[in-house]
Amino acid sequence: MAEQLSKIESAVSLEGEFEQLQQVLSDLANQDLKRQYAKWLTEQGDPRGAFLTSVLDDWDSGNETLTTDESIDAVWQDTCGVTLLQKLRGGKLDAVAATILAAARPALKIELTPAEGEVPVGATKFGGKPDLAEGVSWPEYEDKLHTFIGQFRLDDLRLTQAGTLLPDTGLLSFFVFDDPIETGQPAAEGADGAWQVIYCSDPSQLRRVEPPKEFDEGNRLATECILSMQETLDLPNINTYDLDQDYGDQFTACRRAKSMGLAKEHDDSYEALLETLLPEREERSHLMGWSHPQVSCDDPVDDDFRHLLTVASEELVQWCWADGHQLYYSIKPEDLADGKFERSAIIDG
Repeated sequence: MAEQLSKIESAVSLEGEFEQLQQVLSDLANQDLKRQYAKWLTEQGDPRGAFLTSVLDDWDSGNETLTTDESIDAVWQDTCGVTLLQKLRGGKLDAVAATILAAARPALKIELTPAEGEVPVGATKFGGKPDLAEGVSWPEYEDKLHTFIGQFRLDDLRLTQAGTLLPDTGLLSFFVFDDPIETGQPAAEGADGAWQVIYCSDPSQLRRVEPPKEFDEGNRLATECILSMQETLDLPNINTYDLDQDYGDQFTACRRAKSMGLAKEHDDSYEALLETLLPEREERSHLMGWSHPQVSCDDPVDDDFRHLLTVASEELVQWCWADGHQLYYSIKPEDLADGKFERSAIIDG
């Protein structure tokens, strides 16, 4: 049976365009950068250039609605900020547009499909058996095997905007010890050694690893799945309901809303914006971007960490974190830059 590989729906389609879009996303609130990108697209004879220019003209003119064109690739519109501008104007969020644009981060939406053929060693996937370098053992916690979540071939992500903060090559693998009987929480509520993120910089060292022992009740081999990934932008989860309350320094439920200048009257429009960019975000796995908790009032990832991967409770692979929550892997920016993924953190919510 033929090999199956995960796929990425990219926002760019022209040679040299990746760098152009990367420049736009380096300062998404800067409309001049978008106009330079639009000019470049027009010079390449790409109709997206005229479309983007029209959207920017409408924005600058204060038009109540911005130009739309369903024939223009939707993934590109989501990733370059066109969708954001349209929703900001439609939701009457102009007064806070700059801070919302500044908060936007590239992300990759993830959909799972059971693999029908062989998934090659070192390929991107969820579930199945992990590929680890020689000398690296299947992670354990208190002599019990972790659940293998999945792995990402970083060469596949190199030309995605979400992948720009990751190493250009190698394999990034995610494990967690699920302890539903003892604590009702994954990773034993943060117990040391109850999760691992493993980075292998040399793919030639990889080999497929068999479970070295039997799994306990909470951990298992998941169905091997290939991934369909799609570029988009993502925004932080917010809570505006308690903005009028003073809970002191210990209560930070509204910290994102406060830092972005959002008020209660912005809540519905901002929620619609989030849903457009990352539909069903509280039940969807995604790479990079922001975390989107089901039960926490606000983003559970600490301010000095960067969101790395959300892993949803997935019926297809029989993952249920606590009461159907999600797992959030995160990492400090300096550790991300240095490739020290072993210092990653985890939380659920």
